[in-house]
Amino acid sequence: MISLKDKTALITGGTKGIGLATTKLFLELGAKVIICARDVESLSREFPQVKAYKVDLSDKKLLNSFLDEISNDINKLDILVNNVGTNIRKPTLEAQDSDIETVFNLNVNTYWKLCKTLFPLLSKSNSGSIINVSSIASKTYVKSSSLIYAMSKGAVDRLTKFLAAEWGKNNIRVNSIHPWYIATPLVEEVLNDKEKVKEILNKTPLNRIGTTEEVANTIAFLASDLSSYITGVDLNVDGGVSL
Repeated sequence: MISLKDKTALITGGTKGIGLATTKLFLELGAKVIICARDVESLSREFPQVKAYKVDLSDKKLLNSFLDEISNDINKLDILVNNVGTNIRKPTLEAQDSDIETVFNLNVNTYWKLCKTLFPLLSKSNSGSIINVSSIASKTYVKSSSLIYAMSKGAVDRLTKFLAAEWGKNNIRVNSIHPWYIATPLVEEVLNDKEKVKEILNKTPLNRIGTTEEVANTIAFLASDLSSYITGVDLNVDGGVSL
């Protein structure tokens, strides 16, 4: 049985999609859950036991203020789930410099900043676990995604492996997960297109779209002591598409 009892977890973007499913599962597994998102009111009403910070992590000033606040509010952190992210779906020749800045700021800078700033709290855990939500797009061509998004997730992969090697001596494990198309608000536009869904299913050996609960299960495993000797792994949650 997976248990997160007595563990404190921070989940970014914890009110929608994969983040929300992870929040719910972590609560069921006994964790003390902290989330941050732009809109936290509805989750706070449903789960008052969750410590929720209303913050737009794409705003660097607000991100820094949030990190100062949480560093003062808690004594240690056992689990960090870097989940927040965005995508701008444009062909490469139509992409603008501003698009790159927007995607990299949220998908890469936020992950790096949280890992770096929260390192002292993760070190106090003596069994810290960081799970970075990457994408199968960092490994293979995804037609309906974008080069910018793939580049940002490639950077997340290198961040994961470098920190896993550097911070292992601090008893901090760092792993990444790589979902294929999952039924989340971020990919709703794609999944509303029947032809695109047909193309996705034809490429997927399990012949279905993944659920947020399935991704959350994977995150919970990597967050728990059941994976205590696993670090630096990039785990595909893709229905076999990478095959």
